[in-house]
Amino acid sequence: MYYNMPEFTPEEKKMPLMKYFTKYPLLTPPPLQQQLIDAGPMDPAAAIPVENWLDVLQPTGYKKVEFGYCMMPDGSGYYTEYYVTPPNVLTKEMMPWFTRWVNTKPKGTVEGQGNLRYKLWCPVDHWDHNYVNGVDGKDGVWAFGTLDLGKSGAQNGEAEIAYTLNLRDYGLTAEREEALKAAGCTFRALYEELEGPGHHLVLRLNRPCPFGGTEHINHEWMGFYPKDGKIIRSASTPVSEEYLKNVLIHNTVEHLHTLRFLPELYAEYHNKPMDAD
Repeated sequence: MYYNMPEFTPEEKKMPLMKYFTKYPLLTPPPLQQQLIDAGPMDPAAAIPVENWLDVLQPTGYKKVEFGYCMMPDGSGYYTEYYVTPPNVLTKEMMPWFTRWVNTKPKGTVEGQGNLRYKLWCPVDHWDHNYVNGVDGKDGVWAFGTLDLGKSGAQNGEAEIAYTLNLRDYGLTAEREEALKAAGCTFRALYEELEGPGHHLVLRLNRPCPFGGTEHINHEWMGFYPKDGKIIRSASTPVSEEYLKNVLIHNTVEHLHTLRFLPELYAEYHNKPMDAD
């Protein structure tokens, strides 16, 4: 039911933050998600083609598959992830605060030991994380780790930089954006530039769930990047069914884990200095 925690350094073990690793061990995927993952890849015909990526931005309704992964005929990769944040679990302030907090290392961090805050988010795969410019995400967000649920060790991973996109530059009209906002939807588009060759294109939609709370519908196209209003194929991007499966598991575990620890973490830390241990 739980993943084995990695070994932490003596300095990390002394930090007050360590109690969250003990109190909130990292759970494996819930049974319904695991059943879908175990069923194998989805039919590529049910995937949203990258040229239609803005089809993700719908205030209501669902695609044929909202949780699955597959290789595409052109050799690129695709997955879609769905999960729900129950009502009254996270306030609107928590995630923006957490984004800033996780990009600021605790003052007691020892050089070369990574970022304990980022490790809390997904201990088996996360190692280090920060703003490229040291202040905010305008110039990208740098991350270092793995996506294989602890098989290779986060410290042995690779780096990537994520850049936020303005979808108005990629076909989203002002009218459509206003309609989405009026329906209570928020969204974020970004692309990831891998340390090795490769790029990932990501689009995330959050909207009111008919059954209560907020539903999150995330899509990723591996092997593409944006440039000058167009989506460009990045054929050198490494991807496989096993990799896609691992990424979907990683994201499922990470997102559900956040719902467990963030309310208590926010209550304790949000009024402390941003670099508090």
